[in-house]
Amino acid sequence: MKKISQKKKSKFTMLLTVKRITHFYTEVAMKRNTIALLLFVLATIAVVAQPKLEIIGGETYDWGKVKPKDMPLKATLKFRNDGNQLLTIKEVKAGCGCTTTKVDKEQLKPGEVASVDVSVNVPGASGALSKVITVYCDDPAIGTNGKVIWLKAEVVRAIQLSQQYLAFNDLAIGKKSSSKITVKNNSSENVTFDGFEATNGVVLNQKKKIEIKPGAEFELEATYIPSTEGYFNAMVKFTTSSADFPTMEVSAYGNVMKPDSPIYQK
Repeated sequence: MKKISQKKKSKFTMLLTVKRITHFYTEVAMKRNTIALLLFVLATIAVVAQPKLEIIGGETYDWGKVKPKDMPLKATLKFRNDGNQLLTIKEVKAGCGCTTTKVDKEQLKPGEVASVDVSVNVPGASGALSKVITVYCDDPAIGTNGKVIWLKAEVVRAIQLSQQYLAFNDLAIGKKSSSKITVKNNSSENVTFDGFEATNGVVLNQKKKIEIKPGAEFELEATYIPSTEGYFNAMVKFTTSSADFPTMEVSAYGNVMKPDSPIYQK
């Protein structure tokens, strides 16, 4: 039998070592890949297996053009669980100028629907109206900030007042004071104004019937001469031919101070 030379033994040992090292790293790599794949599968399952809040009809509810007589604006918002796990609606919070009823169902199974009634007050001025409702739930995609639903409308007032009151800021006994507002016709037709009257000694610049064209306006001025000091209030009224505003009322107020001059002393 031939003896294997030392050189061949060394070469064989080296090849065996390389093979073992290669096998070791191959096993390590396979284990790492297996772990990574397992983590990926678990993460995928975690993402897929969760509740999901869906706002039926979209995240904006728009009433379109509305009139003051429509106040308050009302709507029913509906939510659906589009996920595959139980959805919990924790709170439906109304913004300023809104009110909501309690959601009719707080726990939603996959596919189930809940609803809540909302009510919005219409402001005194014409123009865009925008309010928010926030829904808080356990949908992980929404987080703690909640889902915001926008409530919108375009308020159209046929008769627009520049302000809803007449404020007398410099009232003093025996001194004439005045306050005024602008009345505008926002409708598409001529509007007649009539029956101007005021209480508590207030005198108006308008006394006769007037007709205002679409887009036009007129100034209503009130004057008052106090005879006693203290808080003062009155009411200004008039009628219109507008179906939306057959009668209009404007409050007047102020605080009467006794003047320093002796000529006004009683």
